[in-house]
Amino acid sequence: MSEHGETPARDVLGQVAERTNLREGPEGVRAVLRALHDGGTLGTRDIAEAARLPLPIVAAIRGELAKLGLVEKRDRGAGLTLQGETFAAELFGNTPTNQPPDTSSPDTTDAEFLRELGDIAGRRPAADPTLDQAKATPATLARRVAYFATNDGITGRKVVCIGDDDFTSAAIAAWSVREEARGNAVAPKRLCALDIDERIVDALGDGVDARVWNACDVVPEGLVGAFDVVITDPPYTPAGAELFLSRAIDLVGARAGAHCFLSFGHSDPATMRRVQASLAEMGWVIVEWRPSFNAYEGGTVIAGTSLMAHLILAPDAKPIVTGHYEGTLYTADARPMIRAYRCKSCRAEWSVGPNQRWTTIEELKNTACPSCSGKTFDRIGQRPAGTASTETVS
Repeated sequence: MSEHGETPARDVLGQVAERTNLREGPEGVRAVLRALHDGGTLGTRDIAEAARLPLPIVAAIRGELAKLGLVEKRDRGAGLTLQGETFAAELFGNTPTNQPPDTSSPDTTDAEFLRELGDIAGRRPAADPTLDQAKATPATLARRVAYFATNDGITGRKVVCIGDDDFTSAAIAAWSVREEARGNAVAPKRLCALDIDERIVDALGDGVDARVWNACDVVPEGLVGAFDVVITDPPYTPAGAELFLSRAIDLVGARAGAHCFLSFGHSDPATMRRVQASLAEMGWVIVEWRPSFNAYEGGTVIAGTSLMAHLILAPDAKPIVTGHYEGTLYTADARPMIRAYRCKSCRAEWSVGPNQRWTTIEELKNTACPSCSGKTFDRIGQRPAGTASTETVS
């Protein structure tokens, strides 16, 4: 490569962004390069559509990239030079993704990869509903990996998962290894998972830098600003979203253009309004909002399906939560409920929830029905904790 090509990638992207006064920063330049890497020869309008940037800005970026010897004019638009292809391969892997994976349906996913994800899912410890854990299905893990890859969220990136009881990080690592075996260099530069649950950290396995961390605590100094992309499936409360997305800002160093992939449960309009208002207040901009993207095993009370939001950080972003957090966080804290379950074997009814004999249905299943030792139950009702019961429970 030329003297320009020898400059670290981020320096080149920053240089072009500065020369074009690009408000999107280096990520905007990266988006143009990604469009050309994926699409080959493209007209300005096609580049603008793929990069989600205005035409004049794309033309300016393309001009600066041409000065660096990375882009050349062609009969039907512009394309990467040989030097540009080499440079783009460092950013996005050595194989263009002209036809990215179809994330609209898990049925299109490689069956062998799905089996591998099933094995990964089998390593996950039992869900702890007091921590709002609900395990995404293997098909959902495949959809996530495809979605992240298609939206430039993996290759060459420094990726961190905040809370990873789903083992999304392990799925990314497995996909990277599979593609590497096929000759495609698509791995992230760094892959880290942070979780409060030691069981999760211990079970994640090779390929992931897994660490125990409570998001209520500030981000450890060595991790501040260390990442480009954040993936998170937080507690499905407004406070959970605010806390985890505040920590996400710290993990990317409030860098404009940083990406976040947020999974969040469908909720009532008032809750979703607060969540969206919090995103705007912090500086997280919604690029895409895909309802019912994630499916969870067993259709738990916490989550049957949830949305996927692709977010990008605006300049001058600020977290809502700074310092140690001591407020309510999880669904059980924000909306404590007492639920009634009926044993399928003997029809005895039992209460589960705060200040009850069992705090979760998992505890009731583990200890078995006191009347007949049965371990399967039907949920027959619920009431807010602290209110009088209107149902017959034992």
